[in-house]
Amino acid sequence: MKRPSQINNIAKDYAVQTESPPTIDFNADPDIVRVVVEGERLTYGHLFNPAFATETSKIDPLPHQRIAVYKKMLPQPRLRFLLADDAGAGKTIMTGLYIREMLSRRLIRRVLIAPPAGLINNWEREMRTLFNLSFNVLSGADARSGNPFIGEDSNLLIVSMDTLGGDKMFARLQEPSVEPYDLVIFDEAHKLSADRLPDYTLRRTDRYRLAEALAGVHGDGP
Repeated sequence: MKRPSQINNIAKDYAVQTESPPTIDFNADPDIVRVVVEGERLTYGHLFNPAFATETSKIDPLPHQRIAVYKKMLPQPRLRFLLADDAGAGKTIMTGLYIREMLSRRLIRRVLIAPPAGLINNWEREMRTLFNLSFNVLSGADARSGNPFIGEDSNLLIVSMDTLGGDKMFARLQEPSVEPYDLVIFDEAHKLSADRLPDYTLRRTDRYRLAEALAGVHGDGP
């Protein structure tokens, strides 16, 4: 059993190591406080409205888009989805709605979109104007000046699949300090092709192996 003097010494050590509680002076701007409280309240909006993202986005989803997002995708655990509707059916809208809903529910934080190079501006514009999501667009130069996959600015990124598959960019993505992405989206997934050779071996393209590496199917990169 410890002596009283030993107990006092331990208490003194603990008191020295413990920081004082923050001072609350109630001098903050009430408008700022109101905005912070309202922002916190809105993060629980999905508990009252299961389609909460439709209320905070500038879209009016069509029935098939609501079914895809709210009936098929959101109720399931994190799986791989394939949106294979016809051209013009609003696959980008469905994807943005899913991202907005998952972010609102705090189920994901880091999103990486890898479209063909010609569709990068379309993705950036629609995510920004329709869903109020500010994605940063990466180019090959970003990998030469530093690691664009580290830091707060790396949470929402758009980079073309061919740029992402480049040696320098993919090496940056594989660095141990990079936090894995919660959601990776490939636009025009048919470009991630593979085929069977006459001897029945599988021939993987660089794009196909890029998708495999990001999905964790194999440990090697493209």
